[in-house]
Order: sequence, then structure tokens, then C-alpha cells
Amino acid sequence: MNFKILMLSVFFISGCSYFQTKTATDNLSGNSLEHNVEIDSLRTIIATKDNELDSLNTILEGLFLEINSLKEELEEANSRVSVNDKFVIPDSIEFAGQMFNLKNDRIYAKFEEIYKQELKNARRFIPRSGIYFPVFDSVFSSYDIPLDVKYLAVAESGLNSMATSWAGAAGMWQFMKKTAKGYKLKVNDFIDERRHVFKATEGAAEYLINAKNYLGNKGTDDWLLIFCSYNAGPGSIAKVMREQGGTRFFDLILRVDETNRYVWRAVAIKLIFENEEEIFGHKLPREKSLYETVRREKLVLNGHYKIDDWAKAQGSATGRIWEFNPWIKIYKRKLKKWSAINDVVLPPGKYEVLVPVESVKNENKLASIEKRYLKKNAGYFTHHIVKKGDTLSGIAAKYKTSVKRIKALNKLHNNIIRPGQKLRLYGKASTLKRKVYTVKSGDTIGKIASKLGITSSCLVKKNKLKVKNKGTGKLVIIYPGQKLYY
Repeated sequence: MNFKILMLSVFFISGCSYFQTKTATDNLSGNSLEHNVEIDSLRTIIATKDNELDSLNTILEGLFLEINSLKEELEEANSRVSVNDKFVIPDSIEFAGQMFNLKNDRIYAKFEEIYKQELKNARRFIPRSGIYFPVFDSVFSSYDIPLDVKYLAVAESGLNSMATSWAGAAGMWQFMKKTAKGYKLKVNDFIDERRHVFKATEGAAEYLINAKNYLGNKGTDDWLLIFCSYNAGPGSIAKVMREQGGTRFFDLILRVDETNRYVWRAVAIKLIFENEEEIFGHKLPREKSLYETVRREKLVLNGHYKIDDWAKAQGSATGRIWEFNPWIKIYKRKLKKWSAINDVVLPPGKYEVLVPVESVKNENKLASIEKRYLKKNAGYFTHHIVKKGDTLSGIAAKYKTSVKRIKALNKLHNNIIRPGQKLRLYGKASTLKRKVYTVKSGDTIGKIASKLGITSSCLVKKNKLKVKNKGTGKLVIIYPGQKLYY
């Protein structure tokens, strides 16, 4: 309530609003000093409350995450799968064409520990395998990569496209941002293709083939070491080979324990899949394959566009498209100070979007919408080409936005802009025809206001000009060539 009163007070009092630009001076009529101080004080209070609200939102988000985590734990406890304690781990297991000998007591103890750990997660990853394993088998067989590689995805992410590691690796195949770019996986404010099942799996296959070629030149064709390189990097594996003198997985002790356990985890997961009935007493249910539940639709855009109309023309809805495509983000558009607007927007590019297979598309509507999407510099954002004399404050006034939002949207670190620079902005320029006056040498705010037949204070307010104290009066900073709107 107090905050609302403060906001109303600001709107009631404010006849002028003062923000930064550059030089040349003039006196404003004198007795508005206290008035301006009061406005500045209220703005400070509002900014403080704004920060407090942001902090509370952060706390609330943390609580929601904690509640969801507890719900997942409860769900897991309620549906935990009983395990046959009498199941005997075999003496050897074949993986990617090589035999893992478990007769050695030290190796057996290590494997048994990993196996028991993976059993705890089997209730989740086994049903999910029905969705993704057919995709993996199709992609990796086309690259002639051993199909046991699919168990690495279980070890990497638990077959969860939304998985994110502490180091920032994301998606089912846990690509880092830098690595993802090398495999044509885009990551920006609108999309994260590390979470695109088909594209990320293709990227993983290409990565492994590149690693195979690199390590082949270093003297090994061991797929187990190639798989290790997916976790540690080919250069790291080559270094261990050089230091320890081995060229096979079983010849080396990998330097990082995570990498050392990486392949062993995949082997344990394979053992669980292949002995599922004996371990659990029955086969766990599988979810339907992506090949059965979605169709893959091509989409080309030359601008930033909301895809609501496209989703409807596909016979679906925006929420369903977002659900089937975890690589598409929700873009939070801060049109209002206190509440972000959620939009589903795609930037320029070529995409493969998964659409529910049962949806019936309208070909005529799709053709019209997709033709519109091919227009350049159109769609979600307006673009402004900076002209000589433009300032961020003037552009903000023209497009009814703020300097802060323009800087955030264009990743500007200061107020410096240059002629010819393209700025992204929300919405469209004001439809009212705005008059512009170009400041000349020797001009003052008073002279300009008198010439234009308006008040100095309105000119200051419309252009958000910087005002400084000078004795009992005020100085307004302008400079020759500057454009003033009125």
C-alpha cells in the first residue's frame, strides 16, 4: 500500500524528469529545487523497494524449487522399484566390443559400488529410454559408432534434456556453450539447442568421430578411450597416453576420477538394462518413442517472431510446442516494471520443431505465416538505425521505452552509440508525428522554448535532459547538433 502511495505521489508531482546527456547551459526558473529534491528522494525509495521485491522473488523461486525437489523425492519413495538382492554380477561384461573382466577383487568392488548407485535411478531412466534410444540408435548407426554409446547419455544426464551441470554443461549430451558452437548448436536468449534431442545427438556423434580421428593420429582406435574423451577432452586423453605409455583403456589410470568412473557407469547401466527382468522381477514400462509421438517440421525465419500463430496453424498450441521442444526458452519481456511478459520467440535461423503427431495442420495458413516470417528486420523487435545527433534518451522517448531497457536488450555497457549502429527495441515508434529541433551554437533551453512556443520544463521532460544545480538556479545541458523532440 505504501508503495502504491509513493507511485501515485511521483505521478502527481512530476512535471519534469531529468536524465543524462552532454554540454551547453541555461538557467531554469529558480524555485523548483525543493520539488526536484523531493522527486529524487521518492525515486530513491522506489528503487530500494524495487530491489527488495527482486530479492523476495529470488527467495520465492528458491522455495518453489525446493518444494518441487521434495515432491520428486516423495514420488520416488512411493514408487521405488524392489530389487532382487540375489542377482549376481557376472565375471565379465562386453561393452563397445571389449570385455570388462570383473574377477579382480579391486575392480569388482569398484564396479559393484557404481552398479548399486545406478540402480537407485533406474526407475527414471529405464522408462525414458523408450523415448530416446530409438533416436540414438538411428543416429549413431549412421556414423558407424558402437551403439553402446547410448548408455553414456544415461550417465551424462539421466536422459533428461533439461539437465544442467555445476560447470554449465547442458542437455542430454551435456555440451558446454563453447563446444556447442563448434557443432552448430545455437545458445542465446531465445533458444538452447544443446537441449534439442536430434541436433544434440548429431553433435555428439560428430564430436566422437572427430575425437576418434584425433586419437587415431596419437596411436589408438580404442572406443573406450574415445568415449572417455567425451568427458575429459581428446587432448587430456592423449596427454595421459603420452605420460603413461599405454594406448588402451585398461592400460591407463585416467587422471580425473570422474572420467575414470564415466565409462564404468555406462557399463553398469548397460548391465541393468540387459538384466532388467532378473533384477526387478519384471520389465519396467517404456514411454513411447519420439518417432511415434511427434513429427519434425522445418521452420525458417529472417526476423524475431512469436510463434503463436504458427503453432495454431500446425493444429497445436504454443504451450504444447514448448513442451515438446525443451530447446525453446520462454523469453521474459519486461514491458511492465513489476511483471515480466512471457513470450515464446524464435530468432532468425533455420529450425526443426517437434510437433505433436496427432495435430492436424492448416496448409494454407502455414504458407501465409511462413511467408511472413521470411521478412527481414520484422517481427518481434523493431530496429532503429542510429543517426547523427541521436542519443539513447531521445531514442527511448521516441519508442516509449527506457535507456536501461535499450542497453540491456543490446548488451550496451555505456551510453555511447554511433551513426549507422542498429539497435533492437521493443514495439514500434510512436505513431504521433513528432517535431524535432536541432540545437545550434549559442542556443539555450530558454531561447529554444521561446522560439518553439513551449515551456522549458516540458522540453526538458520530453527529452530527459540532464539538469545541474547552479547557485539558486538550474543548468540544462545541451550541445550543438543535438536533436530535441517537442
